[in-house]
Amino acid sequence: MHMDSTESVRERFEISQGRYVRRVADWLVGTADGQSDAIQRELIHHSFMKKKTLVVGIFVTTLMALTAATISGHGWAYAWLFAEILLGGVRLAAQNSFEEAEARGKVGDATALVGAGLAYVIVLSAAYYLCVASGEWMLILLAGIGVTAVLGSVSSRSAGLPRFGIIMMCLAALPFSLATIMSPIPYLFVVGLQVPLCLTGTILVLRENYKILLGFHQAEQENLRLAHHDLLTGLPNRVMKRKRLNELLSGPVLSTDRQAQFTVFCLDLDGFKEVNDRFGHAAGDAVLIAVARCLRESVRDEDFVCRVGGDEFVALLPALSADEAASCARRIIDKISKPYDIGFSTQPRLGISIGAACAPRDGVSANELLRSADRAMYEAKRRGKGVYVVHSAISEVVELAPSANADAG
Repeated sequence: MHMDSTESVRERFEISQGRYVRRVADWLVGTADGQSDAIQRELIHHSFMKKKTLVVGIFVTTLMALTAATISGHGWAYAWLFAEILLGGVRLAAQNSFEEAEARGKVGDATALVGAGLAYVIVLSAAYYLCVASGEWMLILLAGIGVTAVLGSVSSRSAGLPRFGIIMMCLAALPFSLATIMSPIPYLFVVGLQVPLCLTGTILVLRENYKILLGFHQAEQENLRLAHHDLLTGLPNRVMKRKRLNELLSGPVLSTDRQAQFTVFCLDLDGFKEVNDRFGHAAGDAVLIAVARCLRESVRDEDFVCRVGGDEFVALLPALSADEAASCARRIIDKISKPYDIGFSTQPRLGISIGAACAPRDGVSANELLRSADRAMYEAKRRGKGVYVVHSAISEVVELAPSANADAG
């Protein structure tokens, strides 16, 4: 019993410790200006998907350690060489693991890369300090070159992660600066006094590189958003509709399990032309924005609503039974039929016609499903406002006129 309790405490401690390490790593690869998850992932990807520069850096510092050990014969130099080889292998293994995860479309775990990188630069920092403390000019020169190389590479390679980059540069440069200031060698302290100035300048360069890189990724994300979303309503557009529909069709929609099916709604506003003619196109745009909000509020979080043009919309509703689809259509019709307060004394009112198709019953391809739902929608238009038509039973039209309390609330 006591042993089980001890093991339980140890497991909780290990879990707690792991969470703390992960939080620290997340903070290091985060940014103070709170970027979106998509941009943050791109910044991490930019900093950690540079295997060639990593290999070159490991080779250069390992060669430095070998040179220091050969020239001086000091034990710490051989320890540095051993640590370089060991940590270099760890960093490459972490890099490979990160790249493999990214290649599979998953989010690579940066914790191992951050930890290995910090351990690596701490070893370098200690080695550069000892090079200066040795009093041998060749080793001092070697350490100075190493510090300069670290500052230059980090300001470029880690520009997407300013916190991590700045800490790496400080760890590499400041102990070297301290060692030169404390050195008894005449005038060597001048170098130590200038290193912080060089460090400050390099940090400013890193910040500028970060701003440029951030601006590039923000512009890229905005271009993607504009390409995939309707500018007026903010809803996804035809491109995203086709992509999401293909994703659903590649899933288990052809299973005999009803819950694996999904429904496609084609929706068309009734009376929208009259709104434009009577109140103007600006009012029509305001109504479309309000309609888009109503549609989003009428469906579940996992459902997909897009504007395909004009006053036409499409909704993709996965794992929905026939009764649930009819209930969803009722909510939409009730919400859309309410008057719209857009700043006029007379509030415009609309109706909506909904046609539905269910996969795989009404089609097994994107074109078949959209064609079936579109045909059902035109049948609903023919029957009048507030009508919901299911393609598989076009002869059985379900009239869903707005309920008596549709204006309530």
